[in-house]
Amino acid sequence: MTVMLLLLTSCKDFLEQDLRSELNYNNYFRTEDDLISFADGMFAGLITWTWTGGGLFFNNYWVLQDLASDNCYETGPSIDMQDLSQFTFDVNNSTLYYIWVGCYEVIQSANVLLEESGNITDYSEPEVKDHLQGEAYFIRGMLYFDLVRLFGDVPLQLFPTKSVTESLIERSPVADVYESIISDLQKAEQLLAVNPFSRRVEGMPTSHAASALLAKAYLTRGALTGNAADFSSAKTSLEKVIGHYTLEPEFADIFKISNANSGEILWAINFSGTLGEGWTTNQFMVRLMPTTVSPNGVRNGQGWERPLDHLYNSYSDTDERKEATFITEFEGEVFNGPYIRKYWDQEAEGGRQNGESDADFIYLRYSDVVLMYAEALNEINNGPDLGAYNAINDIRNRAGLVDLPEGLDYQSFKDAILQERQWEFVMEGHRWYDLVRMGKLIDRVQPAKPTANIQSYHTLFPIPQKERYLNPKLTQNEGYN
Repeated sequence: MTVMLLLLTSCKDFLEQDLRSELNYNNYFRTEDDLISFADGMFAGLITWTWTGGGLFFNNYWVLQDLASDNCYETGPSIDMQDLSQFTFDVNNSTLYYIWVGCYEVIQSANVLLEESGNITDYSEPEVKDHLQGEAYFIRGMLYFDLVRLFGDVPLQLFPTKSVTESLIERSPVADVYESIISDLQKAEQLLAVNPFSRRVEGMPTSHAASALLAKAYLTRGALTGNAADFSSAKTSLEKVIGHYTLEPEFADIFKISNANSGEILWAINFSGTLGEGWTTNQFMVRLMPTTVSPNGVRNGQGWERPLDHLYNSYSDTDERKEATFITEFEGEVFNGPYIRKYWDQEAEGGRQNGESDADFIYLRYSDVVLMYAEALNEINNGPDLGAYNAINDIRNRAGLVDLPEGLDYQSFKDAILQERQWEFVMEGHRWYDLVRMGKLIDRVQPAKPTANIQSYHTLFPIPQKERYLNPKLTQNEGYN
């Protein structure tokens, strides 16, 4: 991914353009290498800090789903983040605005890559064009999947915008957005089957990653519409992945630097604390870890997002994920409650002064596939079969827990999956999505955050008001007018 840094020079002006700017890049794309460089820049849009809010996963994108849930609360100085934690956010929340803008900036890059890769005819081999287009379809499908879950109806822009008027479009219905997502990910499945790039392997999406994400899209749409065919499609997609990966034997080892892009990780957003003078590092340690005075600790950890006691106390002491996920003391210093240490590889990065880290954000991993499979089987059969039990028990046994009791009905097993996902994926960007998909947002948030202003319409976030000023065609979600 070091080529990303080179691209920041060659494509800097383009990547910093506002969506409503006049774009002209007619002389940029001449060769296969131009496309490859630009594709790397598309991925850089996911991580690289900028003055307009940061790459999507640099700051708040990966925090939102845990903060607006029963997992975490905000202690930092940002009112916008505190509002998300307490469900008092409104249409002017800047965090939501930057997530919206960041998604569409990277979608714009994916659209450009798709168009320009079709205009160039001279490729060293056909698989180069296929893979580049597969990358674009994967990223576009991924981001529209997140957008439709976060905001519902969203503008569906499937071609590169080169003028202000081209970006002024209405919100497309959720059903249409899902059709586009599924189409994109199906294409990505096929086009990513062969990777012709020996130096572009780590951090690249694969056909299996596309299948797993496609399954999640089917599963989510099925829960939204009640369409049984979607659960069967999710099962089929998951079975393309099952057997090609294995669970990491030790839960804590998933997040070690030495295991990046390997093991049970299907796809991750790659960060680097040693390149780019801090602009390509992640924010895990700074945001999650406590401040320590030891040269063996992370000195500028701010602990802005902290786990609720309700979450911490829900773990059994025999659950190995508890120790791997939280930190309560360090070198004799006992903290005033737990912090999240999941992303801190103490052996590899114990003495860093400023919290820079090479740890990646894991977007898809095999345990997610396994638990989705259990969920799909439970939906298909209106209750768990042996395959569903085996799947969830594989996750529990890895954590040191006993098997689930037999004889659970449909809803009891569904609740068990939701609980298992909470213990498994703390601060991995899943919880709000899971609560909404399973219809448990209010039920789980209210007891965990008694002071939160949780409402029924919080199953969607508001369309950012700034976007509505710029595009009068955008309507607002219910509850936010």
